[in-house]
Amino acid sequence: MDNKKVIRDTVADLVEGEGSPWAERGFFVVEVACKGAAEDEIEVSVDSDGETGVGIDDCAVLSREISARLEAELAEQLPDFSLVVMSAGLGQPLRMGRQYRKLMQQALARDVLPYVDVLFRDGRKLTGAVLCGIGYGGDTEEDIPSAIEVAYTVKELLPGKKRKSDVERRERIELAETKAVSEHFEFK
Repeated sequence: MDNKKVIRDTVADLVEGEGSPWAERGFFVVEVACKGAAEDEIEVSVDSDGETGVGIDDCAVLSREISARLEAELAEQLPDFSLVVMSAGLGQPLRMGRQYRKLMQQALARDVLPYVDVLFRDGRKLTGAVLCGIGYGGDTEEDIPSAIEVAYTVKELLPGKKRKSDVERRERIELAETKAVSEHFEFK
């Protein structure tokens, strides 16, 4: 049996499974990574639909619960492993449709548009406001949009002007063409 699959299924069941107190609080698994030569370094990233998010105390309790469950299920195959449970935090790429929805809902509750940083595969970077997600419900199980429409401002030299002016642009961005899309934070 594949240890990675057992680990992912165990974590998903514990966090998102039916009757789970974590699922009732809106928690969901963003990523489970197995690293190291023996794939015994496990990193679990979680997020929450709730307004309070995922706190350090939540991560500590989850870590103990996941560790106990993995020790029971993989004692022979993986006797020694390290486990890190963390919140999907600042600057991490949005990986799930649920994260896009959360970003949109939080921004709209504050009556603003959500801003994202987009890193393209060719190295180009763009920061702009997400206007909408396009193409939900594709071939995958996840409800990740296949594209987003972003409004952003660039400085361009307009005809008849001596200085560059701010010009608003809109662009449909295919997420397959991006390396990462993450929430934009501006510290003032």
